[in-house]
Amino acid sequence: MDRQNPARYTPAGPEAPGRPSMSAPINEMGIRIPQEITQHQDTSQKWKAASPINSTPACPIPPEARPHFNLPTRRSANKEPSTDEEGPSLSPDEFFPDLRDTRDSRRPKGPQVSGTGQVQHQHQHQHSSTSSDVTVTTVLPKTAKYPRSYGDSQLRLFKQSNSSHIKPQWVGWDKICLRIKGLPLTTTTYSLWSLFRRHGEIVSIELFENKHGERQGGGLIRFSPPPIKQFWTDIMEVTIQGRKVRIKLDLIPDRTNPVIRTSNGRSYPSSLRVAIEALQFGILAREDEMMSMRTIQNNKKGVFSLTADLRSKRLEVKFACSIRDPRREDPGIKRPLPIGEMEATLEYKMNILFTHLKKIIFVDVDENTWALLIPLPSPPVFYQKRDQSGTHSDIKNTWNEREAWKRTVDITYDSSWLKDDPVSLPRSNQFIDIGRWTTYRLIFGKSTLAVWDVMKGALQDFNIKVDYTTSSQFRTIPAQASKLWDMLDPQQLSATTSNANFALLADTESIHLPYDVRYQLEVCISQGFLNEVNITAEFLRKLADLSKDRTRRRDRAKDLLTYISQPRIGGRPEDREKLDEKRIYDPMSLFEDKKAMSHYPEISIPEHCQWVRKVVVTPTTIYLSNPSPEPSNRVLRQYSNYEDRFLRVQFTDELIKGRIFPAPDTEQDNALFNRVHRTLHNGIRIGGRHFQYLATGNSQFRENGAYFFCPSDFLTCDNIRDWMGDVNHIRVVAKYAARLGQCFSTTKVPKYSPIGQTIVQVQDIEHNGWCFTDGVGKIAPNRARFLVQNLHTTKSIKAIPSVFQFRLGGSKGILVQWPEVPFNEVHLRPSQNKFAAVSKGLEIIKTSRFSVATLNRQTITILSCLGVPDEVFEVKLKKQVADYERAMEEPRAAMQLLSKYIDQNGITTTMAQMIADGFMDTEEPFFMAILQVWRAWSMRLLREKARIVVEQGAFVFGCVDETRTLRGHSEATEPDSKDPNTLPQIFLQVPKVGSKPGELSGYTVITGICMLGRNPSLHPGDIRVVEAVDVPELRHLRDVVVFPAVGDRDIPSMCSGGDLDGDDYFVIWDPQLIPTEWNYPPMMHDTVKPMELKRDVRVSDLISFFVRYMKNDALSTIAHAHLAMCDALPDGPKDPQCIELAGLHSNAVDYPKTGREAYLKPSLRPKRYPHFMEKAPSKTYRSTKILGLLYDSVTKIDFAPKFDSSFDQRILRRYEISDETLKTVRMIKRQHDKAMRQIMNQQDIATEFEVWSTFVLSKPRVGSEYKRQENMEPVITNHKERFREACIKVGGSRDPSRLYPIIGATYRVTWEEVQLAQSSRPGKKWNTAEMPLTSFPWIFDQELGRIATSKDEYELEELPKPTMALFDDDSSNDDDEFERLVGAGVIEGREEVTTSNGDSFTEQMVPSISARQSTEASKSESSPTHEEEIVELEEDEESGMDALARLDN
Repeated sequence: MDRQNPARYTPAGPEAPGRPSMSAPINEMGIRIPQEITQHQDTSQKWKAASPINSTPACPIPPEARPHFNLPTRRSANKEPSTDEEGPSLSPDEFFPDLRDTRDSRRPKGPQVSGTGQVQHQHQHQHSSTSSDVTVTTVLPKTAKYPRSYGDSQLRLFKQSNSSHIKPQWVGWDKICLRIKGLPLTTTTYSLWSLFRRHGEIVSIELFENKHGERQGGGLIRFSPPPIKQFWTDIMEVTIQGRKVRIKLDLIPDRTNPVIRTSNGRSYPSSLRVAIEALQFGILAREDEMMSMRTIQNNKKGVFSLTADLRSKRLEVKFACSIRDPRREDPGIKRPLPIGEMEATLEYKMNILFTHLKKIIFVDVDENTWALLIPLPSPPVFYQKRDQSGTHSDIKNTWNEREAWKRTVDITYDSSWLKDDPVSLPRSNQFIDIGRWTTYRLIFGKSTLAVWDVMKGALQDFNIKVDYTTSSQFRTIPAQASKLWDMLDPQQLSATTSNANFALLADTESIHLPYDVRYQLEVCISQGFLNEVNITAEFLRKLADLSKDRTRRRDRAKDLLTYISQPRIGGRPEDREKLDEKRIYDPMSLFEDKKAMSHYPEISIPEHCQWVRKVVVTPTTIYLSNPSPEPSNRVLRQYSNYEDRFLRVQFTDELIKGRIFPAPDTEQDNALFNRVHRTLHNGIRIGGRHFQYLATGNSQFRENGAYFFCPSDFLTCDNIRDWMGDVNHIRVVAKYAARLGQCFSTTKVPKYSPIGQTIVQVQDIEHNGWCFTDGVGKIAPNRARFLVQNLHTTKSIKAIPSVFQFRLGGSKGILVQWPEVPFNEVHLRPSQNKFAAVSKGLEIIKTSRFSVATLNRQTITILSCLGVPDEVFEVKLKKQVADYERAMEEPRAAMQLLSKYIDQNGITTTMAQMIADGFMDTEEPFFMAILQVWRAWSMRLLREKARIVVEQGAFVFGCVDETRTLRGHSEATEPDSKDPNTLPQIFLQVPKVGSKPGELSGYTVITGICMLGRNPSLHPGDIRVVEAVDVPELRHLRDVVVFPAVGDRDIPSMCSGGDLDGDDYFVIWDPQLIPTEWNYPPMMHDTVKPMELKRDVRVSDLISFFVRYMKNDALSTIAHAHLAMCDALPDGPKDPQCIELAGLHSNAVDYPKTGREAYLKPSLRPKRYPHFMEKAPSKTYRSTKILGLLYDSVTKIDFAPKFDSSFDQRILRRYEISDETLKTVRMIKRQHDKAMRQIMNQQDIATEFEVWSTFVLSKPRVGSEYKRQENMEPVITNHKERFREACIKVGGSRDPSRLYPIIGATYRVTWEEVQLAQSSRPGKKWNTAEMPLTSFPWIFDQELGRIATSKDEYELEELPKPTMALFDDDSSNDDDEFERLVGAGVIEGREEVTTSNGDSFTEQMVPSISARQSTEASKSESSPTHEEEIVELEEDEESGMDALARLDN
């Protein structure tokens, strides 16, 4: 459908279902009702009374015609919402109101009062299930025609099927498919469904369309199981949409194989089904005991079955339940609707992926019944069945019966009772708590054992373990109500609290736990370490007593709970066979556990980091994480004394599924988005505190995250937002949110300037409406040097970066060093100033650095269509693969490759230095693992993303030529001109291959013809051909591409709509990759007018936009469609459809700024995908174009680190280390390993080697992997800095004579742990999860190299003997060692501060970050001018680049 032109919604004609005629009746909203609806209304009520569900289907009115606030899908691009009024206020569960609980259709019609007290009307229509306009007449032709593919025997069966008792062959098929011809072009899937549904179970319908999305008058309809008898003939006369038509039906032979063959050669039916007699939901009360919280009996009113879907590799449990109104048992519950009005029998199903199953327990109950016990670590996905007639769309050409199942987030009597409740771990009014009751007991009759035997064999062949037990060995006990939450929050009473519970609460003991202890308790419960049914009042009292003895630095109650929830290696072998190996069934035993009771707090974190609490909100529950150190931002620094009142919240699907995917064209997942809206609107309740939505950081936005804050007596969310900046003048909700998001950018604040800072405003350079300096400011070279020296970083920066990406108040962009700028001035342009802010300090996000350029699938596709031969890409790929193979064997080859293939975090440069230090020659185990993970990472990206490294290329920041020397773009230049004198010019200075990093003599200026662009590039005009020239006045700029400031249009805007506020550009001067077609006309971006209100933006607007973005964001869908279309269409990216997709992609990129979603119409959606995109096999074809060839040329490499190589003796023998030092360092290692595992858990990373190197092999469970390596850099940098500082404090000095023995001790204790682990299981292979972590000493990678290559004599004549002092199982001296670490300053003290209302927060005994920064800011503004202090940068010893240079000589 053309959203810009509603007239193209359906073909013209009065009968078109999507276009009501002018004579059609008008409803209360002023919307004309299509004729198809009015014709069905008289019969729909009869059907509704007979329906077992009686749900109100989705309205078939086109989305453009629906009111703005009531849209489940897309909104018309040419229909403006009302901007002078806020519109009807929606309660949280009504964000997508036409997709509320299906029982809502039984509410009284007419005016209804919403949760806000406003009167709302329901205007919903439904298709009739007995369509009055569908008539079927059989036409018997003189000569019957049959499918040509049938043989003679089949033809006889076909002819006899209506005239004899011989069953046709298709009766035994799994499903049948009928091809239909002669349909009217206005036919919808609903038309066919209503026409044929009485003949059997329709599972899918498809209407044929051409590549332009135009209907072809044919289609397919599938039945499963097949109909009982043949109802079709060759020609049938039917009435569709009031028109009599003759259609032709052909039976398509069954081409599918319903048999699944497993790896061991056995075959099974693709689907195995067993009828269930009863279904129990519950929890594990003990290892051999299930507490049944709810039992659902098979009342024969719906499907009750267990299905093993071997094709989809999942179990499907279907059940029906009738939910009684709770007020029948307790009239004390007050609700407005009459008692019993919402009672009904509803059908549900849960899908359990095979990968979600650890084991299944067969329980022999008695002589008549048996049961299956299925314990899950997290909730599966639940669906609720809805009326199929409401699942059709007039604009979609396909329909599947799966669309009748919509996601559900709770099973409750009336979901509207929950609309005002904050999200919390305990959930009220749940008939079945599907988020917490994750142990299931399915009860069967003995007559089904034969089917089970087959199913069991199939499951075992899919590596699912099936154990056997009896009802006497595994008990089922009745539900017992937990008093935990009543004891912790006895005052929590509501209108739904029953009279019995009032009495119970009156007798319940009240136990107070401090917030940080309470938070850790909820961490343990949410992650499944503890469960409410096992937690007693005695346990809570013990925690409270422990917490009363808290000191400045320790709270043993919090430390004990932190110990429970910390990640561990593998787990004990005896625990691995348990149903839940991490569960603690007897919490009181923890007080007898010495390791738990002696656990001590985390060591100090860098001052630019802060402890952040993170909460993951899923559709059915929430998960709390231990506080973790994260790089800070402006808001967290300003309010550091309130750090425990901030939450970083992320919204995801169930853990087994990952992120919540956008669903712009379907209503199936609307319950998920309503859950998000309800959370943002009502807040989150944790530890007795109510957290409210604050704002969203720009990087969080695309990952569905936000910050929440719990207001205090003195600080509210509004106070914080007011402090962040004055954005009230912004009326575009998306832009308003983006401006607030600037304040949450991860930044570092340099130490205060010795003289005051002055902001100087300079003009932007503009021409023809184009801004050439968008985002570019200036700074003095000496100030740049000062910033580098005063940024807290572990990396020794040997050269001053030319560019700094920054935040300063409400300004953003980059600062480029220019000689004429005075030291104390910062030059900013209007394009950088976004809003006024209280904060005036300069904050640095990142600095310019060089990394090698790489190609990707989009770039290769465009270069191929612009004339670069495919052989060029194939040759480069093969060479790169061969280089990786050689690098694994030859140190020299590895050093050369690592020195050329410099990644954006500079890890390959570090690895080259490690080779120069001899760690590859000694086969040091940690280095060899890093080398292997680098190769596996590179090969994976090469295969999946076609990431070909271009040695003659750079990936750098962009800035502008302030001298206006470079020649700009001219519109007068002919598109096919090959005259270099007409090309725009750039300046680029990059390091020479093999040069020492930071040496000025090690840089070279690139000259000649270059190709440049920006990721992602989808339009042929996004790749620009330019001329690189040498300009002496620009030679102070390194690792940055300088664009001209003159011309008819700026170059960055031609490159995928880029600018200069921190965008990276790739520049390639490899002659083989310069396209033969120069400078294809750039895409002219159609400016999408932002949605602007006529009033101030409110918090409710921010919340609504957040959820609508989650639902409607189509960026990745459009990108995938573009990639597939480019491969399928002959002209590739130049095809008009691909050009249109490129424009849509640009609009989707701007969606967070404009608030306008990009609509991907059905005609632009690929029907099939090339095999390199790794989609479902049924939708895949084998591509013969360049990307398919490249994909097939690369073999997937699995990363499997080896643990049998020896540690480096050069370090082990270097120092003689005392046992006391080893004990202290070992304690720091324990803390290091715990922090490393926490990073691995939170980032979904399998090994420490991936974390350390930032070469992450796994795809993130949530978010994009596009910038994963870049995002991991600050995480591992801060981790290293944190534990470097701890070791330096233990050594007492940074002097090598005192520090290097401590570094030697870090290597020694790591070696000893590995020795102990290997000796405990001699001769057995280890996996990564079982081995001790070995990355601890490599926080000092440069220093370890110096120790290893030192010319000093060894202090030990032979390898030391492991002391094994103070390993994890030795906690007797932990208290003494804790005090020693405190004395060394490794663990900072914290003091509790109590406010006037009895609340408490923690305050550091060291000056807080905000206090330090306010002091620095005041000094910056008031300090008198004095001469700059020149600090010489430290020169390192010989680097790997020097060694490489020697090798080349």
